[in-house]
Amino acid sequence: MITSTDNPAVRAARRLARGAGTGGAFLVEGPQAVAEAAGRVTDLFATPAALGAHADLVARARAAGARVRAVDDRVLAALADTVTPQGIVAVATLPPAPLDAALAASSLAVVLVEARDPGNVGTAVRTADAAGADCVVVTAGSADPRSPKAVRASAGSLFHLPVVTGASAAVAVSAARSAGLTTVATTPRAPALHTDVDLTGPSALVFGNEARGLPAEVVASCDVAVRVPIVGRAESLNLAATVAVVCYEAARQRRDDGLT
Repeated sequence: MITSTDNPAVRAARRLARGAGTGGAFLVEGPQAVAEAAGRVTDLFATPAALGAHADLVARARAAGARVRAVDDRVLAALADTVTPQGIVAVATLPPAPLDAALAASSLAVVLVEARDPGNVGTAVRTADAAGADCVVVTAGSADPRSPKAVRASAGSLFHLPVVTGASAAVAVSAARSAGLTTVATTPRAPALHTDVDLTGPSALVFGNEARGLPAEVVASCDVAVRVPIVGRAESLNLAATVAVVCYEAARQRRDDGLT
């Protein structure tokens, strides 16, 4: 039983709270997220109560080679990012996905340009996964999709599809076009609605920063620009909501066209 936050393994794990560390290691919190991480867990910290309540999950982690450590409630709270932790925190690794390979294998990709809120990034990954996208590209200047809040918001989807990080917006859009994807910029100034454009072909849906949207040069570099209509008096939609609306329009068109 580890009872001190000065324990070397605990201290190493706590350093990951700010984002991914060496080798792509990051923290995963809660039994659902840890279960989704599957064989990518290297270290698992759990209270005695959680070890008993999630014995199957702990056994799978051990079988996959994870080091399982019992910790008291105070140590677990120091590792957790939530106010009311669920008793389990793990260290997982996820190698970075290569941009060109991820886009080449995609029929539908989501590109987030300088998305700064980790909750939006994680929710966008989850939404893209749910709508059938094949990869997500999170450009340089965005929140780290492996930060605790983003991992939690992704609800395990971070482990379901390639999530590319580090490329600039210009490089990401250019790579998508080189992979044969039609690049679709979302901007409130576009004349066309998101329902007016054919999204049944290979497409990369490009979304901008929460406050500023997409830079004009990024919009100009894309093949087409669309907007989501605002019917009421709201100034705009949240980024994650916009991702959901446009991704599910692509999914609807593909279903109606017999592609899904």
